Amino acid sequence: MTAALIGRAHPAATLRAQLSRATASHGGLALVAGEAGIGKTTLVSALADDAREAGALVLGGTCWESGAAPGYWPWVQVMRSLRREAAPHEWAVASSPTLSALLGETPEPPADDGFELPDAVTRALVTVAQDRPVVVILDDLHWADPASLRLLEFAARHTWFERLLLIGTYRDVEVDAPSHPLHELMLPLVAKATTITLTGLDETGVAELMSRTAGADPGAELAIDVQRRTGGNPFFVEQTARLWRSGNTVSAVAPGVADALQRRLSLLPRPVTDLLTNAAVLGREFSLQLLAATAGAPAAQVDHLLTRAVAARLVVALGEGRFSFAHDLVRESRYAELTPTEAQRRHAAVVRAGEHTPTLVGVAERARHAYLAHTELDPKHVIRLLLAAAKDAGARMAFEESVAHLRRARERAADDRSQAVVALELATALWRFEAKDEAWLLCEEAVALARQEDNANLLARAALTLSKFGTGGAQREFTVQVLREAHEKLCGGNAAEPLSLDRIRLELTARATILARDDEDDDALAFTLWARHDAIWGLGSGAERERLTDELAAIARRTGDRENEFFAASLKWVALLEQGDPRYLDQFHVFQGIADEGVQAAKLAEAIDRSIICAFRGRFGEADEALAEALAAPEIFGSNDYGYMPDQLRWSALLVQGRFAEAADLPAKMADSGFPHPALLRTLTAALAGDAATTRHELSEALADGPYARAFTPLWLRCQAQAAVVLKDRAAAERLLRELSPHSGEWLVSLYGCELSGPVDLWTGLLHKTLGDHETAAAHLTAAARSADRLRARPWAVEARNHLASTLLDLGDTDRATALADAVTAEAAELGLHHITAHLRPATPPPPAAANEFHRTDAVWTLRFAGREVRMPDAKGLRDLNYLLSRPGTEIPAAQLLSPDCGQESEATRTFSGDPILDDTAKAAYRRRLDQLDEAIDAAALRGDDAKAATLDTERAALLDELRTSTGLSGRTRRLGDETERARKAVTARIRDTIRKLTDLHPELADHLRHTITTGSSCSYHPETPTTWRL
Repeated sequence: MTAALIGRAHPAATLRAQLSRATASHGGLALVAGEAGIGKTTLVSALADDAREAGALVLGGTCWESGAAPGYWPWVQVMRSLRREAAPHEWAVASSPTLSALLGETPEPPADDGFELPDAVTRALVTVAQDRPVVVILDDLHWADPASLRLLEFAARHTWFERLLLIGTYRDVEVDAPSHPLHELMLPLVAKATTITLTGLDETGVAELMSRTAGADPGAELAIDVQRRTGGNPFFVEQTARLWRSGNTVSAVAPGVADALQRRLSLLPRPVTDLLTNAAVLGREFSLQLLAATAGAPAAQVDHLLTRAVAARLVVALGEGRFSFAHDLVRESRYAELTPTEAQRRHAAVVRAGEHTPTLVGVAERARHAYLAHTELDPKHVIRLLLAAAKDAGARMAFEESVAHLRRARERAADDRSQAVVALELATALWRFEAKDEAWLLCEEAVALARQEDNANLLARAALTLSKFGTGGAQREFTVQVLREAHEKLCGGNAAEPLSLDRIRLELTARATILARDDEDDDALAFTLWARHDAIWGLGSGAERERLTDELAAIARRTGDRENEFFAASLKWVALLEQGDPRYLDQFHVFQGIADEGVQAAKLAEAIDRSIICAFRGRFGEADEALAEALAAPEIFGSNDYGYMPDQLRWSALLVQGRFAEAADLPAKMADSGFPHPALLRTLTAALAGDAATTRHELSEALADGPYARAFTPLWLRCQAQAAVVLKDRAAAERLLRELSPHSGEWLVSLYGCELSGPVDLWTGLLHKTLGDHETAAAHLTAAARSADRLRARPWAVEARNHLASTLLDLGDTDRATALADAVTAEAAELGLHHITAHLRPATPPPPAAANEFHRTDAVWTLRFAGREVRMPDAKGLRDLNYLLSRPGTEIPAAQLLSPDCGQESEATRTFSGDPILDDTAKAAYRRRLDQLDEAIDAAALRGDDAKAATLDTERAALLDELRTSTGLSGRTRRLGDETERARKAVTARIRDTIRKLTDLHPELADHLRHTITTGSSCSYHPETPTTWRL
C-alpha cells in the first residue's frame, strides 16, 4: 500500500489481507469507520491503488448528503464505472434492462421490489468477477439512502464466495446514535463485516503529517501540542500545518474544527466568508445563480468571490455554474456560525428566491428549506410547500420520500385544521404502504380534531377519507358513524328516514364541493372533487365526471400539482369514452403528452391506459407489450388494493378475444391478489362461453356477493345481461332493460376505466332479442355497431354485427344476414376473435353428418368437424370424448370413464363409497338458517343499520361457502374420500385439457364440445341438434 499513509499500518494491513483473499479465492465486506476528517477516504483510496496494481477492477461511488439525491445514487455511480471500465464483452454479459433503468437509459424506473434491482446489480458484479477480482468502494455511507444500504447488505450476503470485495466508509459517531435514520440498517452490515475503526494519529504520526504538509519539521514539542489540540484528526492537523506554514502560531489552531477553519477563513475577505455562510445554508453543492439570488448580489460579483474561495481550496468548481465545498467540515463550520434565528432567516430567503424564480430551487429542496425556516415563514405556507413536495415525490414514485415530507408537515402544523388535514394525507399515504394501523390512528385523530373544532367541512373530509379504505368490523362501524355525523352537520338530516351510505356520500360530496368553491380553497376543492368523482361513478355520470376532471386539471395547473394533473387527464378520456364520445382518443394523446414530460407515475399509468385502449381497438399484441412495460415497475401493483390489476386487464382482453378457457383460470388468481368479487368474473366468463349450467350456479354466488360498489356496478350489469341471455331469463331481461334503456349511446365502464364492457345498445339489443322483439333488437345492435365504429373499437363493432347478422336471419332477411356474416367472418379472423370465427356463417346450413369424424387409428386420432380436419396424438381425454360422443344424451359416471373396462364394478363404486360431506339434515338446517338471515338482513337494511346487515351478511356468505363445498355444480351431494370424487376430478381435468388444446388446433370443434359436453360426477354429450359421428 502507498507510503503516503501515515500512522495507518494496522488498518492498511487489515485491508490488504481482505484484498489478498478476494484476489485468491473469495471476497467479503469491510467497513472503515471514524469521525469526519479522520482519513477514511485516504485509506480506501490507497487500497484502490493496490487493487489496480493487483489486476483488480476498482469501482466507486460516493453518497450525497442532500435529501434530493436520487435513490441508489452511490450504486448508480458504481454501475457507471462498471460500464466505463469493463471490456465490451464483459458489459454485454453483465448488463440487463434493470441496470439500464437504474442508469436512466430507459424511460422506465428501476424495479424497487427489494429483490430485482439488488439482484441485477449483484449479478453484474459477480459476472465481471469471474474474469478478474472486483473491488467496490462506497464512501460516506452515513448519507446513503436506505435502499442503497439494503442493496449493500444484499450484495454482501450473496457474494461471499465470489472474488468481490465490498468496502464502505461511514461516520460511526453519527450512525451509532439510535436516533440516526440509518442506525437499524447499519447494524446487520456491521455484524457481517470486518470493521476497521480509525482513531487520531499519535504524536509521531502528527509530526510526520505536519512535516509533509508544511514542508518543514515541526519538532517533537510542537507535534505533541498539535496532537493534544486536534486529537490527531488528520484533517485538523493538515489545516493547522498550513496555517503554521503561513506564519501563524499553532496556538491559533483550536481543538475543534470550527476554530481551525475559522482561522483559515479569516485570511479571506469578509465578503467571501459571508458568501460561504450563505452557501452553507444551501448545502454541500450549490448553484451560482441560487447563491446570488439568496445573497441578494449580482451573479458576476458572486462569481468573483467564489473564485477567491476556490483559490483557498475551500470550494471546488464543478462546472456549468455549480460548486461544492471542498470538505463537509468547511460547510458545517460555516453553518455552525449562524444562530438558530439567523439560520432560519436564511432558509426562508432561499424559499423566497425559489418562489421568485421557481427554476432555481426544486420542489423538494424548497420544502426542505421551508421546514428549516421554522417560524420565519407562515406555518400554513410551510405546510403547503411540504404537501406539494409530498405529491411531487408521489408522482416520481418516491413513496418513502413522500411520507417523509408529510411527517415534516405534521411537525409544523400549528392549528387543529392543519393538523387534521396533514394527518389525513399521511394516513392515505401510509394505507397505501400497508401501514394500516398507524393510518387508522391518524384518521381517528383527525376526526377528534374536527369534532373539537366543530368543523363540519373537516369532519366530512375525514369521513370521505375513511370511506376510501373499505374496512370491516369495528372500523366500518366507526366509518359509518362518522359519515352519518358529517352528513347531519353539513347537509342536515332526518333521523326518521335513514339514508343509504351511497346517498350520504353523494350529498356529502356535493355540499362539500360547493363550500370549497365558496372558500376558494384549492386543496379542499381538489379533495372534494375527487371524492365526488368516485362517489357518482356509474352509468349516466360521464358528463359530470368530464366537467369534474376539467376543473381538477385547472386546479392542478394553478397549484403546480403534477400528480393531480395527470390523474385528471387520464380519467377524462375514460369519462368521454363512457359517453360514446370519439374525442376520448384525442384526450388520451393529451395524457400521453403529460407522461412524456417525465413524471414517473404518469409514464406507468400511460402504459396501463395504452394497454387498455389497444385491447379496446383490437390491437392485442400492442396491449400485451404495454402491459409488460407497466409490469416492469412492480411498485405500482405492490398494494393489495391494486395487486390484481394485471390479471384483471388480461382477463378483460381475453374475453374480448373469445379466449374463454384461458380467462376462466384467472378469477381464482385475482382473488388471491385481493380482487373482491371473483364470482362475478366466473359468472360472466361462463355466460360468454355459453355454459348455461355453470352460469346458473355461479350467478347465485355473484348475487349473494352484492351489493356492488359503484366502481363495479357497470360490470355487474353486463354480467347480469349476458346471464339473462344465456339462461333465457325473461324476467331478468325485462328488469335490466328498464335499467339500461335510459343510457342508450353510452358505454359500460368499470374500475375507473380498467374494464370496458361494451356499448349499452349491445346489451339492450341482446335483451330485446331474448324477449323475442327482433326488430327492436336489430335497431339497438345497429346503433351499437355504429357507436363502436365511431370509437374505433373494432372488436365491439364485430361483436355487435355478429349478433345483428343472427338477428337478421331470425327476421328472415337471409341475404343481408349472409353478407354481414361474411364481413364479420373476415374481420374477426383478422383480429383473432376466436368465439366469433366459430360461428362464421349464421345463414349457412350445418355440414352433412358424414363430415364429422372422431376416429383413432393406432396412436393417432383423426378429428373432422365443420369442414376442418386435424390429427392429434392419443390421449385419455380424447378417449373420454369418444366414449361420450358414442352415447349422446346418456349420463356416464366419471368412475366408469376412469376405468371404462370395469363396467358395473365402477358403477357400484360410484354408488356405495364415501360419506356425504353434509348429510340432508345438515343441509336442511343450513338452508333454514339462510332464510332467517335473509329476513334479518332485510330488516336491518330497512332500519338503516348497515353495520348489523354487514355482520349478518358475513355469516350468510360463510354458510353459502359450506353448501357449495358439499355439492357439485348441478347440486349433487359430494362425498368424503370416495372414488367418485377422485374420478370426477381426474376425468374433468383431462377432458378440459383436451378441449383447451383443441382451441388452437380446431376452434370450431373445441367450441362445439365446450357447449355440449358436461362434466362432473357424471358426464354426458348433449348436442342441440342431432349430430352424427364416424367413431
